[in-house]
Amino acid sequence: MDEVTHVTHVPGSVPFEILRGTYTRQRFAPHMHDTYAIGVIERGGARAHIGREEHFQGPGDVIVIEPHVVHTGAAAVEAGWSYRMFYLPPALVAACAADDEPQPHFERCQYADPAMAARMVAVHRLLEGDADLLQKESAMAELLNAMLVRYRDRALPRAPRAPSVALERVRDHLTAHFNRTVRLAELSRIAGLSPFHLIRQFRKAYGLPPYAYLELVRVNWAKAMLVEGARLSDVTFAAGFSDQSHFTRRFKRVFGYPPGRYLRSCATR
Repeated sequence: MDEVTHVTHVPGSVPFEILRGTYTRQRFAPHMHDTYAIGVIERGGARAHIGREEHFQGPGDVIVIEPHVVHTGAAAVEAGWSYRMFYLPPALVAACAADDEPQPHFERCQYADPAMAARMVAVHRLLEGDADLLQKESAMAELLNAMLVRYRDRALPRAPRAPSVALERVRDHLTAHFNRTVRLAELSRIAGLSPFHLIRQFRKAYGLPPYAYLELVRVNWAKAMLVEGARLSDVTFAAGFSDQSHFTRRFKRVFGYPPGRYLRSCATR
């Protein structure tokens, strides 16, 4: 299979993006999203680390990755894999739940459910097409409600252990200064920890070491700027990347498509 990606921006009261992709060589770097990443495997097979678990994903599998959960992805078979993804803001998912929980939780991150998978493919195709916006919003709401009824974790939510104040200061520093060179020594001073201890504790708290977290902040900021119509060359250096080829490699390893293609998809919204 040739590698193909297609991004669609879905308008509405809570806009979101969907992706249709076929990959053979793509290897997603460890990354996370501010959204739910919900998808379905159509063909082939993929292998992914989601949180601390490794998963094989095949046709008919439904994938649910909650916000801020670190994950990867790569082909598990020679032919690669084809899938469809929905990147859904927490507000949209919460609106389809029966209560006021701001971030509904799912029991697992993968379900072998061909019937639900087929329904997801049908809705995804509808969203890619030129149907009326009300029809699109209704189909998405009905699909999310069905998924929550079937997969939602009914146990009392477990409060995650909060990162220390020192680690939060480091994270905030990376977020505020993403567009310049950041030294490990300065992060160590901010945290009051040795460099080795800082890296180990930061990875434990956020799922990524500081340098990977910094690059994720950079590509997410750059993506937001492309949506606003910024030029690719301007975004590259404003985000703190040394050159456009470096930016393109990192962007594709996180999102699965190059920034130029994403910029063109934004122009067709």
